[in-house]
Amino acid sequence: MRRWVGRVGAAGAQVVVVALVLQVAGFEPDLARVLLIGAVCAAAAWVTLDVLVDAGPGWEVEVAPPVAEPAADTRLSTYRRVLDSHLQGARADPADPAVLDALARLARRALMQRHHLEWDDPAAAERLHPDLRAMLGAGPRRLGVAEIDRCLRHIEEI
Repeated sequence: MRRWVGRVGAAGAQVVVVALVLQVAGFEPDLARVLLIGAVCAAAAWVTLDVLVDAGPGWEVEVAPPVAEPAADTRLSTYRRVLDSHLQGARADPADPAVLDALARLARRALMQRHHLEWDDPAAAERLHPDLRAMLGAGPRRLGVAEIDRCLRHIEEI
């Protein structure tokens, strides 16, 4: 409210000053027209000030509600869906090296996201199930559907 009172007062003072300057300069100003020009100029100045002057950042932060569960990781979920669709596919090839690579990426990601551990960290070896460690460390080989499923379960338990 105080801001508007100041603005109206400034606009009124502007009209009075313009009318006096025109009178002193020898013109015969029409007060209605001077008031109209003053109102238009004041309105343009107010719009410019309101739009261009930055009020600064707000101190309240709106936190968007999470779309997924708090513990869910979208990339881990994506890897899990890829492996699940691979297992359910009509021509699933368990000897595909991409399956073993996806399992290794999934395990690395789970270790990093949940425990902030790198793959070669000694504490990471304690978190990994021995079967999972042996399977991922053995190199490319033909994995059975049951082995892939067991790997996925061990990765979920990390």
